[in-house]
Amino acid sequence: MGYYTGLLLKDWKLSMKAQLQNYLFILALWMLGVGLSLSMDEPEVSIAIGLTLISIHIFYMGTDMVMNLVKEQKLKMWLYNPNPARSLLSSKLLISMFNCLLSITFAILLYAISCFISGQPFLQGKEIIEGFALIGTIIGVGMYLAIWAIFFWSQIAVAKGKRFEYVRIAFSGIIAYFIFVIHEGFMLSTLYDRLKDVGSFPSVSLGTLVTNETENGYQEISLGVSLSEFSFGLFTVFLAVSVLVFFLSVKNVKKIEV
Repeated sequence: MGYYTGLLLKDWKLSMKAQLQNYLFILALWMLGVGLSLSMDEPEVSIAIGLTLISIHIFYMGTDMVMNLVKEQKLKMWLYNPNPARSLLSSKLLISMFNCLLSITFAILLYAISCFISGQPFLQGKEIIEGFALIGTIIGVGMYLAIWAIFFWSQIAVAKGKRFEYVRIAFSGIIAYFIFVIHEGFMLSTLYDRLKDVGSFPSVSLGTLVTNETENGYQEISLGVSLSEFSFGLFTVFLAVSVLVFFLSVKNVKKIEV
């Protein structure tokens, strides 16, 4: 495992600049939210923005992985690395997950400051288990999206510079469309409903919450977080899909000529 530790350290060092930029971006959006909240005398604004900054981390790993892989391919760093493709990808994925957790922690800290400034309770009347369920959901769904992002990056990377390049890339887009349709069909199927009953663990669902309704329409709408359940059966299915897609990506990476 010595070489793998070296990969993790290398990917960690390479990620530091992007992490700093990420923190500055989150801080700028948070400060904008606090400024709007103070100028409008509406403490809910900074609370909603703080919660949103936490929730959007669901897209963190997918975006991070694609950006890093595109950069490495341009620099032809794959050419000088003798390690297996599965190690190269899994190392980046683990570091991305670790950085995502650090970034979420930073966003939570800013959210806590917003609560303190506005005099609002930190958990907004929620149980602490809902907070952990939110983080778990963000990491779980974010990891799933990241693995698919790796797969489609690898599809496009393999097509680059090859014969019928644009046809191959267009074909990847068609594959993406059918994958979306399959996911949507699965979630509407009776199998999905049956698997929902195979054990469960705490999760969360995100949506809009109407906070003030009048005869003329909705005056205030904010992001709502509610505790729900996710079954072990569905978790097993999505985990199996993730493993399969990851190794398909590894197979694609082996075909990349740099």
